[in-house]
Amino acid sequence: MKVFTQIENIKNYHSVYMALGTFDGVHIGHQAIIRRTLQQAKKENVTSAVFTFSNHPLCVLDAERCPSLITTNQDKVALISELGIDILFNVPFCTELLQLSPEKFIEKLVTNINLRHIIIGTNFTYGYRGTGTPRLLTAAGEKYGFTVDVVDMVTVERVIVSSTAIRQLVTDGAVKQAAILLGRPLTITGKVIRGDQRGRKLGFPTANMEIRQGFLVPADGVYAVHAYRQDGVKLNGVANVGNNPTFTRQTQRIEVHILDFDKSIYGQELRIEFIDRIRGEIAFSDIEQLKKQMQSDIELCRKQYF
Repeated sequence: MKVFTQIENIKNYHSVYMALGTFDGVHIGHQAIIRRTLQQAKKENVTSAVFTFSNHPLCVLDAERCPSLITTNQDKVALISELGIDILFNVPFCTELLQLSPEKFIEKLVTNINLRHIIIGTNFTYGYRGTGTPRLLTAAGEKYGFTVDVVDMVTVERVIVSSTAIRQLVTDGAVKQAAILLGRPLTITGKVIRGDQRGRKLGFPTANMEIRQGFLVPADGVYAVHAYRQDGVKLNGVANVGNNPTFTRQTQRIEVHILDFDKSIYGQELRIEFIDRIRGEIAFSDIEQLKKQMQSDIELCRKQYF
């Protein structure tokens, strides 16, 4: 997949079928739009493309309203690449784009790209203040010589699949349900940092992960997880998300006890897939109660998930 980080002239591609969207999470609804783009492009033997932003538009429009991101930009690019698209426009949203009217935005695209077909979702908006609509885009297509395909929202058990719905599920700790809408488990990648090593003293050593600001984190609690090391080795684990109230810690963190593993991985990146929530966070009256509960959590995960 060829990646462009700005809207530049690619007139050497004779005909382009392009999906437009923010695509945070690249969930099954986004995948439906991108796969339709790919299928239609292959049928016509033309170039398939995706246009998205490397940052969320709201981080420029109104930072306080910007939602927690489901995926990093790096993961979003990788997920789109896995779908088999030929070209990705992964463009930073900036004040210049913010000020473009819907007409000027489309004019900028068609000036640089031989657009023949655009695929969008029913909730797609574009241009200044999001005033561009599917109907307006269809009218622009008649002017500039491209057609528009509007894809219906995907539903799962009467729930409309959206990034907003996924964020709410994850915020509630319902990572198993969120995985259905995502089409894969929720994933968080972070560097393993040194903690207070209290878990090791209790007999349950943990990898303490940095939590990146601005990204989605599940509700406080204990989760069954898969942990992937930098070398791609998959391990099973039990993760605690929260402030560790038993020891009155104030800073939220992710601590992962990797089963049957006792090697130093400080400084390495760890990728965590959240499988299911086991329980909420509990403040224990003494350390022995905590140790007993941790052992119970591990046994439950071994029995039900690993």
